[in-house]
Amino acid sequence: MEDRVYLFLLVYTILSATSNIVLSLLGESRVDLYLSLNILAYYFSYAIIHPPIASKRAVLLNILLFMLFTAIVAYRVYEVLSG
Repeated sequence: MEDRVYLFLLVYTILSATSNIVLSLLGESRVDLYLSLNILAYYFSYAIIHPPIASKRAVLLNILLFMLFTAIVAYRVYEVLSG
């Protein structure tokens, strides 16, 4: 059980570090892009590894991250459509 949690953390760390390094090398300065890609890395890692975390904190974290990601995407879509 602990092995899956450690594997989840390893996969998430590799994905988020790689995306942050690539965005930094590309000269990206928007914080919301970094945040949204880290959220996507979290969900991708969670879907692949599916660690056995069933606490209320984990459920709350998933809900909050989903709401934050939805808000970021909605804001970017609004910017594109209004400008």
